[in-house]
Parts: sequence; structure tokens; C-alpha cells
Amino acid sequence: MGNHGKLWWQSGIVYQIYPRSFQDSNQDGVGDLKGIISRLDYLNDGTKDSLGIDAIWLSPIYPSPMTDFGYDISDYKDIDSLFGSKHDFQELLAKAHQRGIKIILDLVINHTSDQHPWFLESRSSKENPKRDWYIWHPGKKGKAPNNWFSAFELQSAWWWDEKTQEFYLGTFTRQQPELNWRNPKLKEAMMDVIRYWLDMGVDGYRMDVVNWYIKDDQFRSNPWHIQWTPPDLQRHIYDRNRPETHEVCKEIRSVVNQYQDRMLVGEIYMENLESVEEVAKYYGNQDELHLAFNFAFLHQKWNAACFHKQIQRWEKSIPQGCWPNYTLSNHDQARHYSRYAKKGESHSRAKVAAALLLTLRGTPFLYYGEEIGMENAKISRDDLRDPLGVKAWPFLPGRDGARTPMQWDNTQYGGFSSSKPWLPVGNHDFSKTVQAQKDSPDSLLSFYRNLIWLRKSTPALHSGKYEPLIHSPKHCLAYRRFTQEQQICVVLNFSNQKQTIRLDFSDSPCQILFGTHRSPGEKMPTNIMEILPYEVLLLAKG
Repeated sequence: MGNHGKLWWQSGIVYQIYPRSFQDSNQDGVGDLKGIISRLDYLNDGTKDSLGIDAIWLSPIYPSPMTDFGYDISDYKDIDSLFGSKHDFQELLAKAHQRGIKIILDLVINHTSDQHPWFLESRSSKENPKRDWYIWHPGKKGKAPNNWFSAFELQSAWWWDEKTQEFYLGTFTRQQPELNWRNPKLKEAMMDVIRYWLDMGVDGYRMDVVNWYIKDDQFRSNPWHIQWTPPDLQRHIYDRNRPETHEVCKEIRSVVNQYQDRMLVGEIYMENLESVEEVAKYYGNQDELHLAFNFAFLHQKWNAACFHKQIQRWEKSIPQGCWPNYTLSNHDQARHYSRYAKKGESHSRAKVAAALLLTLRGTPFLYYGEEIGMENAKISRDDLRDPLGVKAWPFLPGRDGARTPMQWDNTQYGGFSSSKPWLPVGNHDFSKTVQAQKDSPDSLLSFYRNLIWLRKSTPALHSGKYEPLIHSPKHCLAYRRFTQEQQICVVLNFSNQKQTIRLDFSDSPCQILFGTHRSPGEKMPTNIMEILPYEVLLLAKG
């Protein structure tokens, strides 16, 4: 157990690193493991001069042809030479653990690369023992067996194999064939993969597209349905969200439970982003995932009432005894600084968003660079790398804009590398760098750092319960975080106007713990309060 009876993945803060873009140590223009090692003290050196995160989630670092930049794995038990070696990873693991930082690996087990030895065997003949490790179908009168759609190639997800005269399923790209999780031998091999990295000392897994693992055994077509956000043409009844997926999750959880203090967090990507109740089902009866990603904030407009609605839905949806989580940005979505940008107000909005993420009940997941206000970059067609962005240009932006190199300083390539990076540095504004912000008390980095360290030392914030103090908010969110010994009131003004609010929190004035417009230690009444534009306030009772 960690703080106040909570495990590290409940009380701590997870920081997602996209390894290609964090720090390049060998000057080839691509980030690597040694680069991450060199920046560990920035993340947490045990002092308040560091960011203070508790765990790193690494996007895939396994050997891969990089068709989908590591999400097409050709070897589950090694490190791609682009990022370093297995020895480098073990060094990262050891040095992170010395600093109290946990390491979470991306577990991509819905599909492999078409260069994986398993698939090379599977497609070699219909009689090969590994044939059924992947999803094959003879088709119907020379055509694909159903209407299942490729998410990245924007056409049928079925790909014809000339040699064996059958179709295989590739829901992302043709280079990413889908595994058959109904096959017990495949399942056994994957459990061995999971044990391999846990035996090495990895602290957990972020599981990619969990709800896509199992496909309909009758291969029925999905009903057509057009929606725009996110863009989709089908209701994914038969190629995702099959009930048998929960049994797979239970089997994986049973393996992880054999190790002490490990965790699973799963990506449950629904075509209906409002389906938080369906996402919550992947907690099971505390026997599936430890955390199921809630992506509602990733598509939330800047509105206090909308955020309140999603928080309440999530709190009501997760099973009793389970723990929520929140995130504002990741490698697949536009960065939230750009999403909520407004001329002259973006910096203030970013602080309100950060305070929301870091003070709600649940595990916060930060995305590298959000702490300095990195924006979604505009990538020219010639510089596009994302297979979805290349295929959908110019109609969809793709994901490259959220994956640009970390901006450490104001040198040509932002301190990321001395060579031209694999993606352009997104913003040459010197104010959006670690160097410019680390010593500035008003900077976004200082705001994150100070609030994170306050959170660490405040049980009500990292482990306490949650209760809304405004039940029908218009412009302000206010809620109570509390333990038996401590009560904190969080007030967030989402508007550029002063707001007067009434709260039932304390009969006597409370002390300001943290704020954007007032000094810690000041006293303030909490029945009728005047909240300044974009103000963040944390008040302690008693």
C-alpha cells in the first residue's frame, strides 16, 4: 500500500512519454531510452525542483517495421535498436526505480506486425500450426466476408493473401494482422510475453485497444452508422466490444496478480465517446483492469457544466471499490492546450485544466509537454508520418501534430536533438520550453510542479473522496476532496468573468492552500465567494 492506504497507481501521477519524441541521445533525430534516462531528474529527482511524477508510461519500444510507429510489433521480447538495447531498458528500469518512478509498458496484443514470425508462419500454409493464431476467412464468392472497416486505411479491413487464397483481418492497416484470441495456444504465448517483462521488473501495462481483442465468431457485418466526432461509419457490434473480451481481461489480470504491486490500465476506445458506462464494465468485479481509460475529457468543450456532467457520470459508472482516472491529452488526440486555446486566455485556461486534472479523485495521466503548454503542431504534407494522417490528408489531420519533439530550450531543434528530428519541432516560441519556464513562478511548468508536490503532501487530494459542491454549475466547478482528517475545497472558474458562488463548505473562513490570484495562507469565506476570471483556488477547512 502507498499513501493513505492507496496503491501507487491510485495515489500517484502517470506521465506518458512518446519515446521517439522525448530526448535523442545519439543525434539520429529519434528519441531513445538513453535520452529518457538523461531526463529522469527532470521528471522526479525527489525535490520540488522536479516535476514530481510517479510513473512513466512508454509508448511501444519493441522491434517493429514502424508502419504504425511501434504499434506493429515484430518481436514482443526485445527492444528496437532505434531506441537502444535491452541493456538500456534495464538501466532505465533501475534508474527510474532508484528515483521512485514506476515503468509502465505499452502492451499491444490485438495485432502484430505482418513481419512477426508468428504471422510469417501463419500465412505460409493453411496447415501451419500457427494458422489459427490469426483471423483468416475464405471470403464470400471472392469478396470480403463482411463490412468490417480498416480504421487507418479507410477501406475494407480484410486483406487478400494470394499464396493461401484467403483473407486475413487487419483492422488498422494491412501490415497489422489481427490475432485470434479464441486460440488457446496464442493465448498461452501472450501470457508468456506478459510474464517476461513483469519478471524483468516492469510495474504494469497500458493495454492497447482492449475492447477489440475478440471478434464475432459468425463474422456478421456491423450496421452502418455515420457520425462525425470521432469520425466513424459503423456501430461496432461485431468487431469490437464482444462479451468474451471480459474473460480475456480476467485471464490477464490473474497472471498480473501473481506479481506484487503491478497494474493494468486499458484503452477502451468506443465509437460513442459518451459510453463511459460501457468503459467502466472493464473494471469487472475488481478482477479485470485496475484502471479503464476514460476519454471523455479528450473531446470535451470548454464548459464547466459539461465537465461536471462527465465527472458525475464517471463517478457513478465505475464499480464500487474501483478507482477512476482522467486524462486531457495523449498520442492519438490533439493536445488540450490547442483544443482550449483562446486568444489572450490560453495560458489561464491551461492552468484551470491542469488544476482539474490534478485535484479530482482518481489517477491523473499527463502527456509529455503538456506541463509547458506544448501545442498541436501544424505538419506539412511532406512531413507527415502517421499512416492515418497520410491516408486521410487533407480531410483529417492525423496524429503527428500531437507527437512533435519535446521542447527543452530555444536551440534549433528545441534541445531534443542536434540533428533534424523525425518530426518538426512544433513551436519555436521560446516561452514554450522547459528552459524558459523552470525558474518563472508564473509559468505553466511551475504551476504543474507546485500543484503536483502539494497533491503529494495532501492526503485529501491524492487519496480522498469526492463530492460536488455545485450541482448545476454554469461557469465554476467546486468540489470537496476529503478524508476523515482533512477537507479541501477546490474552486475552478472556467470563465473570463468574475463569478459569485454560494457553497456549503464551512461556517468559518478557510485558509488558501494554493491559488492563481491569491496568496497561500490568506483567509477566505466559503459561503458566498467572489471568484476572479479563470481563478483556481484550493481551500483548507479547519
